[in-house]
Amino acid sequence: MKPDKVFQSGMLLQREKPIPIWGTARPGAEVTVSVQGKAWTGAADSTGTWSVSVGPLYASKSEELTVTEGKEQVLLSDVAVGDIFLAGGQSNMEFLMRYEQFFQEELPVCQNDAIRFYDVPECAYEGQERDFDYSNVGIWRKAGPESLDFFSAPGYYFAKRLHQALGIPVGIIGLNWGGTRSSAWMREDHAREICPEQAADFMSKLKGQTYESFLKTAGSNPMNDRGYSVWDPFSEFIMPRTPGPEEIGAFFAEMSSGGLDLERYMELPDPKHYPGALYTHMVQKIAPFGVKGALWYQGESDDDLEESPAHYAASLSALMSDWREAWGEALPFFIVQLPGFRSWLACQNRAFSLIRRAQQQVCDEDRQAYLCSISDLGEEWDIHPKNKRDVGLRLALLALEHLYGAEMEADPPVCREARRQGDRIILRFDHAGSGLSIRGDTVSALSVTGAGKPVPYTCAAEGSRLTVQLPENYDGPVEVSLAWTAWYRVNLYNSAGIPAIPFRFSC
Repeated sequence: MKPDKVFQSGMLLQREKPIPIWGTARPGAEVTVSVQGKAWTGAADSTGTWSVSVGPLYASKSEELTVTEGKEQVLLSDVAVGDIFLAGGQSNMEFLMRYEQFFQEELPVCQNDAIRFYDVPECAYEGQERDFDYSNVGIWRKAGPESLDFFSAPGYYFAKRLHQALGIPVGIIGLNWGGTRSSAWMREDHAREICPEQAADFMSKLKGQTYESFLKTAGSNPMNDRGYSVWDPFSEFIMPRTPGPEEIGAFFAEMSSGGLDLERYMELPDPKHYPGALYTHMVQKIAPFGVKGALWYQGESDDDLEESPAHYAASLSALMSDWREAWGEALPFFIVQLPGFRSWLACQNRAFSLIRRAQQQVCDEDRQAYLCSISDLGEEWDIHPKNKRDVGLRLALLALEHLYGAEMEADPPVCREARRQGDRIILRFDHAGSGLSIRGDTVSALSVTGAGKPVPYTCAAEGSRLTVQLPENYDGPVEVSLAWTAWYRVNLYNSAGIPAIPFRFSC
């Protein structure tokens, strides 16, 4: 008899609602789980799989949990109980504290046994964990100098802020993988229906080979090693800073001269792009582990195919629906809107504005989805902004308001109306708090055009309104937009210090 590997000493369990504990035992065996002075019992099915519903449990810094079947017993010690959040998405959610801008500042003050992190092993096919050394992942870690490197940076800062506000243990389950498309994170049938272009792109790269025969050789490709048995040389080079083109060229030349045929490996199909691969081999491996909600930071890789940005709202909605189905509850999602960006390596900003609009649309239509603005944090020549502290803090503010009922302004300013009054435009914002403010002489990412040409203007913020003054007696139609270009940094904030999200109006 044994519980699933996610149930370990040092783990964190979700409080205040029934949660499942599961594992394997003899078919038909009775299994009992005991914690906080109570016991719950279930039975293994004909395949030897068992699941026991436990709780509700109260918040606690440390408990002992036992799993018993006959004379066999597994004792898990130092089990905390609090609130747990999934940290999903691609590289900007996966982004390790090791590479984060404020990592060195955080190291001396990070020791906190009440903040814990579990990284779901990055697997896209059955047997990937056997093909490579995964011994350094799939581990519950506590915040501290010796383990902080491994934490998702947005997840860590989110958990730290929540712990400070709530005084209970907070856990993060990393369910992310750099460079992944949304189609990999939903059910395969939904991925093929909603994202046919992404599915076709993967199949074309097989060049007539069957998917099954491709997987037989996947273990020979070092690019599929996601075990972090050693720190990945590419991440060590590219993540902490933004190297220039000459440095990047030299790095790849050195890698190739060392015997790694990068060009050949890069041409091979990437298992993580198979439709539904990560839903099957990551999401379903951790669901329905008890959680409070989900953080989501992804979308950049849905910009790399012609039709993908147009499908992103449907993709994100389907993904959220599939995760909620896997967990059996309407999980709240806190979604980071992509910031300004121009280009990085082979990545070009082709249609991020469409993805941002889709992210806002989903949050407007889904009562359990909330938008996090980082429109002031982007990097022009790096797809990985290094400041993840503000990302985590703003996500935490959203959770505190919308999940915990804190009386604060946590949502970003959203322009809901542009009203023309002669040579003035009155822009009205929701979520301005006690008033909008401009950090600078003018709104840096604001654009006014008429007849396809820039129109000069001045602007002033007062309360929940931004007034744009056009040239005297100017009466032609104009388009006014904020952050509707590839690269920008917004400097228009509400009273909570949260920057406005993009908008565009004709008036």
